[in-house]
Amino acid sequence: MKTSKYLATTLVLLTTFFALAQNGKETVQDHLQIKVGNAQLERDTKELEAFKEEVSQFQTALENNDTKLADRYRQGILKAIEREIQQAEGKVARAKREVVQSSVEKGTNRREKRRNRRGYEGTQDDRRDMRRDRRNTRDDRRDKRDDVADRAELEARLENQKALYENAKADETLGNGILEKFIATMNNDLLETQEEIREDKGELREDRRERRDDRRERKENRLNG
Repeated sequence: MKTSKYLATTLVLLTTFFALAQNGKETVQDHLQIKVGNAQLERDTKELEAFKEEVSQFQTALENNDTKLADRYRQGILKAIEREIQQAEGKVARAKREVVQSSVEKGTNRREKRRNRRGYEGTQDDRRDMRRDRRNTRDDRRDKRDDVADRAELEARLENQKALYENAKADETLGNGILEKFIATMNNDLLETQEEIREDKGELREDRRERRDDRRERKENRLNG
């Protein structure tokens, strides 16, 4: 009987330890995503302003019938668009990885929820654990939904930018609203990055709370064991 109780307690402690390790890993990932997001926001803001300035210089050269200068600015604009597309492809790849990460986090909390349900005895600690599990489930579903939506939006923006690039290569004057539409995609990208940073900070707060809960549960298991 004592052996069975010892094994059960050991299993609970190990499960809690692995949950702590997973939450610690998620916290590191959240910090990294916030750092990358802030750097990306700063870079994209500077590139947008530079792009607007180049567009203004290009349009001025066209108005002055300075075809040589206009062509030089046009080539610079096309290179800037190519760079934006390459960066957008990188953002889509990161967004796909974040969807996978959300699925892993969801699976970890689902396993912990099953464990708590199996050991449920109706105590105050058990009821608190169940409330925490329900809250974590809601958070995981929202995070996964947000990540999937972010990926879809980035993919749609990338396809739009590629289409505008093809139109730009075929139009020496870059008319028909091509430049204005591309600037709009860059503005939308900035807004999306700001929103992603807010989401990452929210996930960081959730992970910190889960780590506190896991530490408390491990302490309770030691006392009860």
